[in-house]
Amino acid sequence: MARHVITTFLKDTLNPMVRHHLDSYSDFLDMKIPRFVQAMNPFKRSLEDGRQIRIFIGGKDGKVKYVSPIDEEDIAILPHACRLENKTYTFEIRADILVEYEYSDEVQSKTFNDILIGRIPLLLKSSICYLRPMTPDQLYDAGECRFELGGYFIINGQERVLLSQESLGSNMFYAKKRIEPPSAEEVRTRSEKELKAIMDTATKENKFEFIAGIYSESEDGTRRAGHLLKIPPENKSMNDSGIISKTSDYGSFSTNRLATIQLPGFDNPIPLVSLFYALGFTSDQDIYDVVLAGVRERSLYDSLFAELILSHEKYIASEMAKQEDQTQDANLLFLRRQTRTRSNGAVYTNLYSSLFPHCEPDEKESVPSFYRRKAYLLGHMLRMAMDVAIGNTEDSDRDHFRFKRLDASGDLCFKEFRRIYKEVGASMLLELDRRVEFEKETYKGKNLTNLIQEEGIRNFYWKSYTFLNQFEKSFKGTWDKESGVAQVLSRFSYLGTIAHLRRINLKMDKETKQREPRRLHSSSWGIMCPIDNPDGRNIGMIKSLTLFSKLTTQSSSADIKAVIFGQPNTRTVSVIHPSSWNPLWTKVFVNSDLVCVVLKDTESFHAALIRERRAGNIDKFISLTWNRLDNEYLIQCDAGRPCRVIYREGTKLESIKACKSWEAIMKHMDYVDAQESECLRISMEPFHPEQPSEIHGSTLFSATGSVMPFTDHNQAPRNMFTCQQVKQACSWYNTAFNKRFDTIATHLHSPQQPLCQTWAASILGGGCVPFGENAIVAIAVYGGYNQEDSILINDSALKRGMYLTSYYHAYDESESIIDPAAQTHTIFANPVTDPKYRETVSRKDGKNYDYLDADGIIKPGSEVGPSTILVGIVTPRTNSAGQVTGFADSSVLPKRGQHGVIDSVYRYTTAEGLQGVKIRIVEVRDPVLGDKFGSRHGQKGTVGLRIREEDMPFTKDGLRPDLIINPHALPSRMTIGQFLEGMSSKVAVELGTIVDGTAFSTQQRIGDTKEILTQLGYHPYGNEFLYNGMNGEIIEAEIFMGPTYYQRFKHMVEDKINYRSTGPRTLLTHQPLEGRANDGGLRIGEMERDSLVAHGISNFLNESMTLRSDAHEFLFQPETGLLDANPEYPTSMVPIPYSMGLFIHEIESMHIQVKLSS
Repeated sequence: MARHVITTFLKDTLNPMVRHHLDSYSDFLDMKIPRFVQAMNPFKRSLEDGRQIRIFIGGKDGKVKYVSPIDEEDIAILPHACRLENKTYTFEIRADILVEYEYSDEVQSKTFNDILIGRIPLLLKSSICYLRPMTPDQLYDAGECRFELGGYFIINGQERVLLSQESLGSNMFYAKKRIEPPSAEEVRTRSEKELKAIMDTATKENKFEFIAGIYSESEDGTRRAGHLLKIPPENKSMNDSGIISKTSDYGSFSTNRLATIQLPGFDNPIPLVSLFYALGFTSDQDIYDVVLAGVRERSLYDSLFAELILSHEKYIASEMAKQEDQTQDANLLFLRRQTRTRSNGAVYTNLYSSLFPHCEPDEKESVPSFYRRKAYLLGHMLRMAMDVAIGNTEDSDRDHFRFKRLDASGDLCFKEFRRIYKEVGASMLLELDRRVEFEKETYKGKNLTNLIQEEGIRNFYWKSYTFLNQFEKSFKGTWDKESGVAQVLSRFSYLGTIAHLRRINLKMDKETKQREPRRLHSSSWGIMCPIDNPDGRNIGMIKSLTLFSKLTTQSSSADIKAVIFGQPNTRTVSVIHPSSWNPLWTKVFVNSDLVCVVLKDTESFHAALIRERRAGNIDKFISLTWNRLDNEYLIQCDAGRPCRVIYREGTKLESIKACKSWEAIMKHMDYVDAQESECLRISMEPFHPEQPSEIHGSTLFSATGSVMPFTDHNQAPRNMFTCQQVKQACSWYNTAFNKRFDTIATHLHSPQQPLCQTWAASILGGGCVPFGENAIVAIAVYGGYNQEDSILINDSALKRGMYLTSYYHAYDESESIIDPAAQTHTIFANPVTDPKYRETVSRKDGKNYDYLDADGIIKPGSEVGPSTILVGIVTPRTNSAGQVTGFADSSVLPKRGQHGVIDSVYRYTTAEGLQGVKIRIVEVRDPVLGDKFGSRHGQKGTVGLRIREEDMPFTKDGLRPDLIINPHALPSRMTIGQFLEGMSSKVAVELGTIVDGTAFSTQQRIGDTKEILTQLGYHPYGNEFLYNGMNGEIIEAEIFMGPTYYQRFKHMVEDKINYRSTGPRTLLTHQPLEGRANDGGLRIGEMERDSLVAHGISNFLNESMTLRSDAHEFLFQPETGLLDANPEYPTSMVPIPYSMGLFIHEIESMHIQVKLSS
């Protein structure tokens, strides 16, 4: 039944592998941009004489429209054209702009229609992309793969993907203890060693401070603020010398543990009790009640609460004694002195807009009611810190996925759009200020209405070009100050492309030594793949979504609140006085905003909301979590929560079997996130009558892990290796590969469908993008050339075309501007045949210009070698006056070692109107010694020997293996799955069918496979008796042999082999350059040196270390033993390595004398 669910999901869901990117981008277009534009309206500037300008983008309702990519003639621009011509695939944002001019007695307005707001890179297959409605045949005609995924961008012709970013989510309260960091004074005056000693002492003495925090963000994304509440450690010495000022160090008043909180709008942390006072809670009892609202065992907190209150009172007394005016309100004094204007108005403005921005006022809600709701949140935050302080709860586990949010392409684009939009708006107001300031007479009085004209708003004030420039810059550099977010899309294999689009990056320094963030957290069950992770420094930092993972988009909190308030037995918290709070009431939070309480029968309340979600009255991705232990009901409807599907309780097998579409199946399933699933009892066995249940164990894996057979029978590290290696396999990476100009690509000539497949493998890519071949593999020792991980391969099979691969390399060249002022640029030309350059241009020695056409571009079908000119280019030489005096040959050669045939040439025109050309070279490659192969079980190896077919071992029926691998590769790695694949594939060949190897579904079939093999006349375990192909004698051992799906990887000797005699050297040390591409040498290290010495070839060592490296002669004075040229002593030339002489000079610069003897 699980197979029916998985295959239906993959077939019926539109773009299932990249839907998180597409949904996120649709939300960006449909919700985030319009809502943000409206929230930012109006841009206003008040003038000194009372006049005011207000600019509404999109009018007063912030309405914008989108225009799909078109050229100057209104013809659609397709993505493939952007790839070929190095353009960016963008759409336009357009809107009407309303400008209001307010005078003392009237308001005048002007409207400018259809103004270009900006151009934004467009996600392929998003809602306004031309590819979205296309059929596979239409996609192919448009230059795309028939199974095109979408979910990426085209920036200047390059395919780029935004990696989904894993970060701590907004609007999530947390609390923990930590070592109190050194004060600012200590950091200034103490050394690093002293600071470390202070921290170590604090750790030993358990001097922990207790903090609670939240990063609060409004629903429209316009207001964001971090809050950090601190309770200092116990028994810290008192310092009564502090005063209320902008430089106050409140931590110094912590004998009685003065609690403080850092808020936006205040320069320094402010006393927490003073903040409660400003919110209207002026008595200790009211504060006590609001902090401990709903707590049963209040006595546990009494001691700490009293300490906090007494600390605050002592602090007030010590500070007010220093004030001249003893009648002023002390608490408001402390708050206003931390504001910029030092006024009570600034205090209440900050409290209204910047204190918990996610807590937003309801329509017609009074200010006291609004402040009471914020006070409850502040009390909740303080109680969380107190719980940790008294040991009532553990630190918040922020590695838990309920704290995590994943930003997909739409979320990342919105962050960039928000930043650029604010910059452009601020720039517009600045330009208006300048114009009014410098031309006061022109715009005096009502003449201000002439300030903004249509031409000015289009081309001067609103700088629409900034959007595309900034987006392109971010795609090629840092994104929101983070590097590695935008990457070039991997196109080496189809599975590699899927994996890249579903990859998740943890926003944390890769060099961090913290282990907890890297570990596989239990809350990631069913959301993140446990095996599709890289090893090394990136382990745990790069993750992959599982097959059924879904990232939520934002839902309106107003909709869910309307449903909540419509339920019986609910009461809004704004009308509840803290003293009347009943501990039996259940607090209801919506995105961490305390909105109401359930007075009784929370079970019915929870059941009613579940019914509403299943009926579609609220979004199906809203999280409904009843935490019975804390008596809290948590509702999340924000974006970026990873969730997964599970069967509902009471779902029956027959009901799922009767469903013919994914939409019908979803009527029996729910989406749950990490927070909701933590409070559910989910059965591992499907179709539980009373509990929700899992679908199948194979849904725990990513798309890459899902195509690997028998993964449940392999050791975990082997499965991890397999997920990485399959992305490197030569394959049909794209059905339109012959229309593309990828820099490097491989194409396997005769790929095959695996005989042993999983449920997902038969659907992904239409099941038509295989990445290997079914080879007859024997596990044996044969001749000694397959030691370690070497592979013996049938030479005759290779000659028949097995694993034959085309290797493509593309070059992109264009004419480039040299001097814009002189209007000079490089020129495509054939310096051999063009009469203008034939006699004047000095051509490169030893290079082949024979295949260039009249325009200087190589002809299709030409054979290419390292000395073949691909593009003839001449560069003008100019004098100081900018006049052209001659030309130099700058023709382009292929990279070192390049061989092949010109497969395709594409000419285009650059944005500057110059010529450009793309050239694709193809080289057909047979497997050679050293090329890398591997199975789907992490068993990889290189070709050790190509054996003629007549010399290969054979069975009594004459069957000879294609590959022979070493038996020692199996026991230590425990890849039992490879044995099972060989047995199952043997059955598949005999019965003419495809066998199933899906993980967690094959346990009972192992015995069946043995029985079928026996019935077919084979050994039950797949063993064979083989005859030696060289002498005909029977090999006295049973040898396991059977069909196994093997892949050829991109690691080929042709791309790695490096050699040279002499060549370029570095300027500093005179030693050879490094790297194959630089024609560099091979480094000889200590181990290589020792090996050469042991072999007794000292002359070769001398030649390699000096003669072919940095041999040099220095002036040497035998009497002094110095490298010098002092005329008082006789000198001679001594041959030593140049780096040795350089080293001696460096030593001498440190006043250390070096003497040589000869």
